[in-house]
Amino acid sequence: MRLPEQIKRWSKFFCWTVIGGFVCIWCLWAAGAIYYLAFLPKPVAGLLAAVYLIASVVSLFRTKDKRLWLRHIAASVVVVYLLTLFHRPSHNRDWAADNAVMPEIDIDANTVNVSGVRHSVYDSDTQVEVNYSNLTFPLSQLKKVWFVVHRFTAFEGIAHNFLTFSFDTEDGPAYFSVSAEIRREQGEQFSPIKGLYRQYEMIYVIADERDEIGSRAILRSDDRVYMYPVNATEHQVQALFLDIASRVQRLADEPEFYHSLLNNCTNNIVFHTYKLTPEPINWLDPQIVIPGYADRFAYSKRLIGHGVDDFELVQQKFRIDDVIRRFGITANFSFDIRDNAADDFPE
Repeated sequence: MRLPEQIKRWSKFFCWTVIGGFVCIWCLWAAGAIYYLAFLPKPVAGLLAAVYLIASVVSLFRTKDKRLWLRHIAASVVVVYLLTLFHRPSHNRDWAADNAVMPEIDIDANTVNVSGVRHSVYDSDTQVEVNYSNLTFPLSQLKKVWFVVHRFTAFEGIAHNFLTFSFDTEDGPAYFSVSAEIRREQGEQFSPIKGLYRQYEMIYVIADERDEIGSRAILRSDDRVYMYPVNATEHQVQALFLDIASRVQRLADEPEFYHSLLNNCTNNIVFHTYKLTPEPINWLDPQIVIPGYADRFAYSKRLIGHGVDDFELVQQKFRIDDVIRRFGITANFSFDIRDNAADDFPE
C-alpha cells in the first residue's frame, strides 16, 4: 500500500475513533439522564436506563454501517436531553434548614443591605442551630477579598471554592463569605454525578466566616482549607461585589440548576473575577472546570500570591485549617485566623 493511502486510511480511522468516543460519552450521559428523570419512578427510570445502555451496545456490534449507529445514538441523546428540560428549577421545595433562606442584596446609593445572612452554630456535623440576620454596610467601606479553597478529598482536583470579604466599621474590620453552592433539600447530599443532571438548584450562601469557613475545618478533621488574599484594589473589590450582588438578586428572582461542570462554585467565581483581570478568562480551562486546581489557575493569573515565585510556598503560607483547629470557632475567629496563619498574613 502506498504511503499516501496509508495516511488517508489511518486519518479516517482516527477521525471515526474520536467521533465514536465522543458519541459514547454522550450515550453514557443519556443513560444517566434517563435514570435521573424526575417524572419517572426510580425503579422504572433505572430499568429504562439499563435497557437504553444495553441496546446501544448491542446495536453497535450488530449494525454494519457505523455511521447509521452514530446517527441513531446522536438522535437518542437529543431526545433524552429534551426530556430533561421538563424538570424545571424551583424555589418551592422542602429545603434543608441551612439552605432555607435565599439571600437578597439591595443597594441604595452607597448603602448595601443584605438579607438572609447565615450564621449557624454547630454542635456537631449533624446538630446545628441555624440563624439568619441582615447585614448593612457602606459600599465604599468594602476593602478586601480572599479566595478560599476547601479540599475535602485526597484527590487534588476536587474542592469547594468561595470568596470572603471585609469591610471597615468603627470597631474595626468585619467579615462575611459568599459561596455558590447546591441548594439542598431535606436529607439531600451532594453528588458530583447527580450534579450533571439538573438535580440541584443553585444558591449563593452569604454567611459569617465562623459558619462558612470555621465549620469546614472543625467538623472535618482531615480536610484542608486555604485562604488566599486576592490582589485587588478597593475599587476592584467593590466592582467584584456589585457583580456578585447582581447575580444573587437574579437567583432570588429566577431559580436555576447547579451543574457540576458548567455552573459550579468555581466557574461562577470566574465570571465575577472578569472585573479583576485585564483579559477575559477561558471558563472552559480544565483548571476551572476541575475546581481543585482553581488556586493554581488564580496564581498563574497573578490574582493571588503577592509576588511569591513558588506556588507550593503560597499554599503553605495561607493554609488555615490547623490554625482553626488550634483556636476553635471563637468570637474573634476572623482575627485569629489572620493573626496566626502567617507572620505577614494581611488583615
